[in-house]
Amino acid sequence: MFRGIWSVEDVIGAALDALGGARFHTPADVRFEKVDRLYRNAKRDQWNLDDRRDRYFATTAEEMGLTPEQLGASMRLLSSFYYGERGAKVISSQLVGMVPDLEASKFLATQVVDEARHVEVFEAILAKVGGISPMNPLLNALLTDLGRCAHREEKLIGMNMLVEGLALGAFKTMCRTLRDGLHVSEAGYRAVGEPIEAILRDESRHVGFAVLYLPDLIGTSSLRRRAEIRLRQLVWLGLLYASLKYQERDQDLMGVDHIEVLREVLADHEERLAEMGGEVLVSTDHMRRLIPALDRLVDRVAGLRAA
Repeated sequence: MFRGIWSVEDVIGAALDALGGARFHTPADVRFEKVDRLYRNAKRDQWNLDDRRDRYFATTAEEMGLTPEQLGASMRLLSSFYYGERGAKVISSQLVGMVPDLEASKFLATQVVDEARHVEVFEAILAKVGGISPMNPLLNALLTDLGRCAHREEKLIGMNMLVEGLALGAFKTMCRTLRDGLHVSEAGYRAVGEPIEAILRDESRHVGFAVLYLPDLIGTSSLRRRAEIRLRQLVWLGLLYASLKYQERDQDLMGVDHIEVLREVLADHEERLAEMGGEVLVSTDHMRRLIPALDRLVDRVAGLRAA
């Protein structure tokens, strides 16, 4: 009866859709030349920590030139970086199968490898400064919600723009603080600053992917979907800032102003929005207006001062 109208692939595809919409994307045409070029750059720029261990980590914590209090603060701050990279590894691996374009999925596969390497780097750094601290609960909330988000647009915004954007700002600040603020020893900077500088180059590529690829994904969204994207992004921006605020004491011990870090993150975010023409995304002005209320909330949660 259906011969000539439905193929075997149509029948099987309809059955799979009824069971949950599982489909394997088969088109091989390159739609995004710039993303394809970014993938080739990612392959070219891969690096192996094993080739650099002797240079980076041939020092002890005592030789770094930090006080015991500063070592403890750096351990807690670097642990947040470590957990962020672990979350990034999981979330970018989820995205590999969620994007419809082959060149995008290939790039995201290189990002998974990058994030695995970053986890390895922070494991090695933390072994030098004292070990891995428990996870910041607000960062935990952010990464948990990102991981369970079912929409690729939001997941890409949260991962490749917000979390990676925070990483860029925080990593730059950490390197600047170690070198110019705390004046750690040369060996100490090699053990912490240089590996983070290497990670920064990977993170810039991840953010660049979002800038290139997201406008096409969200450009045809309905008004309702745009509202949903804005709401989720606003929640994540709030958690991102709250995570910074939660570790204010540790940042103070290291000579870091968490508000200054936030300003740098928001400035970078605004620049990326301008590149994308992404009016669907929440502007940094929205975030700035939330800061006083978020400060009060996090102070109560963390017990940083009396309510």
